[in-house]
Amino acid sequence: MEQDLDRILIPRDKIQERVREMARGIAATYGDECDGLMIVPILAGSIIFLADLIRCLPFKMGIGLMTMSRYRGATTTGGDTQLIHDLNVDIKNRHVLIVDDVLDSGGTLRAVRDQLRHREPASIRICVLLRKTARAPKDLLADFVGFDIEDVFVVGYGLDYNGHYRNWPDIGVLRPELYS
Repeated sequence: MEQDLDRILIPRDKIQERVREMARGIAATYGDECDGLMIVPILAGSIIFLADLIRCLPFKMGIGLMTMSRYRGATTTGGDTQLIHDLNVDIKNRHVLIVDDVLDSGGTLRAVRDQLRHREPASIRICVLLRKTARAPKDLLADFVGFDIEDVFVVGYGLDYNGHYRNWPDIGVLRPELYS
């Protein structure tokens, strides 16, 4: 896999350090309300991030699973957001934290947030591992951001290209000739 990368953008030790910092920020933000927290990861890209993040949170929480997709097969540009698996828990009057891997165009996060709003949660916040600053819409704010990155195609730490590279422990920039 390493030979497919142009470079390592964020090494695994920096990722782990930042995930711990984000968990402290989340715990401080929710304070006494944390026992009512429902975490809604957007699968499958956020799964590695989610696993590391929740192990650092010092309180009880629920997890409600959703699967959305904009990228199908060997593509690097998103299409329409498609709901693959709907939320499997009731979030009415609960605090919700959406967890996603990347905020770029905002299409997936908007679709998820809008779907969840109709279910009357107490609050909705957004947590992303990566935010592409050149592409992230100004009207869609993430409450917790791991790293701001340039607009490059990244893989590893849960992020994939055509179903591969999710298990790479660093976040790397995929060589352009592999997806162009």
